[in-house]
Amino acid sequence: MAYKLDGAKFPSLDELVEALYPMYADKMSEAEFRKYAEEHAEKS
Repeated sequence: MAYKLDGAKFPSLDELVEALYPMYADKMSEAEFRKYAEEHAEKS
């Protein structure tokens, strides 16, 4: 399943978190970002 968040599409949630987490690091922990991504990413 692919995940799309902030206009970027990734083949897995792990890859999305690895690529985009640095932009959110000052706002939330990696675990919090993973939960946010799971809830807000467009799945296809």
